[in-house]
Amino acid sequence: MAQPTTHVVHGSSPVPPASEWIPFEWEEPKLGKQVFGEVSIARKFGTSGNLTSGFWRTSGGANADGSFRATYSAPLGDETACVIDGSATLTVVATGQTYRVGPGSIISAPKNLEVVWHIDAPFFKKWWCIWDGTRPAPSPPAGLAVHDASDNPAEWADYRFTEPAEGPLVAGELYFIRTGGSTGTMLSGVWRSGKGIAGSDVDARGALTTPYTGVLGDETIFLLEGEVEVTETDSGKKHDFKAGDAIGLTSGMHITWVSKGPFSKKLWVITRDEVKKD
Repeated sequence: MAQPTTHVVHGSSPVPPASEWIPFEWEEPKLGKQVFGEVSIARKFGTSGNLTSGFWRTSGGANADGSFRATYSAPLGDETACVIDGSATLTVVATGQTYRVGPGSIISAPKNLEVVWHIDAPFFKKWWCIWDGTRPAPSPPAGLAVHDASDNPAEWADYRFTEPAEGPLVAGELYFIRTGGSTGTMLSGVWRSGKGIAGSDVDARGALTTPYTGVLGDETIFLLEGEVEVTETDSGKKHDFKAGDAIGLTSGMHITWVSKGPFSKKLWVITRDEVKKD
């Protein structure tokens, strides 16, 4: 698909209208065509590779009580997901390792890892981001990784970065979930800001304001907590997001990001077809 030449801020609510949900169809390598659940697309493209994100939910076709069993190997690309509603047991076919997931679970699955999903009744919903670049990564992940949005690891670190125009900045703190994917550059993790958290521009209420151009790549976001305002520098257009919304920022597009106090948190995925060099 030809990529657009203009920069875009993508946004979507977790409760899009019924007309925006379509059946989820995919080709499972060992099983052929599969159809289950429904998807609503929040982001249809990035500046490179194949980048999409949105929401998926169970629908007709499950067992009478709403439970379901499906094999899914992420054939479309590395997938990062966050469970919004419901619960499931995930079993990695190659190892037999199992994981229980529920609201707040963050699931990172590399492309072509076969996993059996046992979805519990009566309903299941997740946010997802799928990335597939054209250049194989040198050390791709091999296993499933499951974290939780409420995790508080020791690895939280100040987010220090350099903006082309504004220079070195500090904006909140983060930890990494993945530092590589199957193709190109794929980074993922959790970021937060607020009262008592580092930032070059944080007011007494905990609101953080920072310029941002996504120099590492396109950023795809699931807002876990708080409210955010994004302003496009060139057009002045403002976008307001709240917890549960999906956000897509285009690499190279200058914006002003405001996390409203007292606290905000996001799950983020950064992607770029070029492999990041340390």
